[in-house]
Amino acid sequence: MKILVLSDTHGAVIDSIAKQIKIENNIEILIHCGDNYKDADKYAELLNIKKVYKVPGNCDYNFKHKESVIVEEIEGKSVLITHGHLYLVKKDLFKLKEYAIKSNVDIVLFGHTHKSHDEIDNNILYFNPGSTTLPMDGKSSFGIINISNKDIKSRIISITT
Repeated sequence: MKILVLSDTHGAVIDSIAKQIKIENNIEILIHCGDNYKDADKYAELLNIKKVYKVPGNCDYNFKHKESVIVEEIEGKSVLITHGHLYLVKKDLFKLKEYAIKSNVDIVLFGHTHKSHDEIDNNILYFNPGSTTLPMDGKSSFGIINISNKDIKSRIISITT
């Protein structure tokens, strides 16, 4: 199962970024970790992705579903999806990791920092795809996660301009 992870798109759905994502082929799920989470639907349409999960971020003022955290099972793995602002991820990941351990999840997807992050700690993947349009680490990016045979592979992909 190939999963596209986006965050912090802030209303900028850009065709050139969609073209770079299309190179990945066979993406089955799109997950948006907030801040203009409605962009997920636009990207899903451009990329012909049918399954979408999205959570609101601190800049999503008019959101319909009020869940700031979603936990889904995908290919036998428990996936926690959040924006991260409620866990103070700009400071550190302590609160988020504490919640992840308590929630007994395998994967934590988050945003808010506008910096990519790909780390395994205590057998949990902590993954932030960065921002496609407003990176704070100088690299516009998105993420890809592959789950197969109970194995998880993750990677951050820099967007070329």
